[in-house]
Amino acid sequence: RIGPSLGRESIQQGIMSCLIGLGLLFIFSLFYYKVSGLLAFIALIYNLILIIFCLSWVKATLTLPGIAGMVLTVGMAIDASILIYEKIREVLATGVTFRKAVDTGFSDAMVVILDANITTFLMGVVLYKFGTGPIQGFAVTMMLGILSTLATGLFFLRSLFKTVLHYTGASKLSI
Repeated sequence: RIGPSLGRESIQQGIMSCLIGLGLLFIFSLFYYKVSGLLAFIALIYNLILIIFCLSWVKATLTLPGIAGMVLTVGMAIDASILIYEKIREVLATGVTFRKAVDTGFSDAMVVILDANITTFLMGVVLYKFGTGPIQGFAVTMMLGILSTLATGLFFLRSLFKTVLHYTGASKLSI
């Protein structure tokens, strides 16, 4: 027999694990990528806010499977940032300017990021179509998260880079 307190406790533990993971991710991002890591983390927070807004808009209830979908989204969002940053580092090693490396890094990493996200989105469609209640909730959160990740990772993060470079007058950021 499962009472409502068990469900509430599970959701609280899920949210707590999410917050601990975000904290560790923040520390890692700052340590490994420095200023660029901070920008990636800002894009990640914006991503999560966008997901919560979309869930609210469709009047979805955040359940434990939904939290799992958000955690998966966090992983995919950070993966996208890492792919972009490593491509930028690769291009910088060839001796091009930082601004050119940023443009090339984002455009070259886009193909890989789109491939990974589209295939995962298609699995979300299958889960939603053939799943029931909790599985559908996970699928909806994951699909919204993928769309949000694409928007924040490929466009918002690039805009952050360009804005910081423009307003600070810096010729490069630590990456």
